[in-house]
Amino acid sequence: MSGAEASQSGNLVQGLCYIAGRCVKVLFDSGVTHSFVSSLCVDELGLLVKELSFELLVSTPASGKVLTSTVCLECPVIVEGRKFKINLICLPLQDLDVILGMDWLSANHILIDCSQQKIVFSDSNDSYVMSAQNVWSELKEGSRCFVILTQMGVKNDKEISSIHVVKDFMDVFPEEIPGLPPK
Repeated sequence: MSGAEASQSGNLVQGLCYIAGRCVKVLFDSGVTHSFVSSLCVDELGLLVKELSFELLVSTPASGKVLTSTVCLECPVIVEGRKFKINLICLPLQDLDVILGMDWLSANHILIDCSQQKIVFSDSNDSYVMSAQNVWSELKEGSRCFVILTQMGVKNDKEISSIHVVKDFMDVFPEEIPGLPPK
């Protein structure tokens, strides 16, 4: 697939990344198993190429089946300010410099948002705890979210009366709290 075909397709996301300090065109594609770099880009950037001990037969929409045995191992790539080391298989790509496939997407927990035409990095600080009341309120306003329900329990190995301070004030800490139903 060429860069022109990718930009016309509504379900593929194109962007920019940096390799060897130079901005290159990248296609984020969940339909391919591996990540690729164009042979022209390898030559222009002077990337270090290694020979594989075998040949790969790669099926491409633009060129049909292509045999290759070269790869750029642990190539430093910067995507949206984040640094990665990616194994890029060398291919004769047209109008594209890099294709980042499922090997990179899944290893780094990256999602493709086709409707927004962008990639989404999963950051652990993006999640937060909401009360059930806040969840219902957000859902009523049309928000879409994932909810994980949990329940915590406390295992009490001690009787409450064995706690020193509680022993002195047993009338303040009753076994049953008035107004609450029994267990």
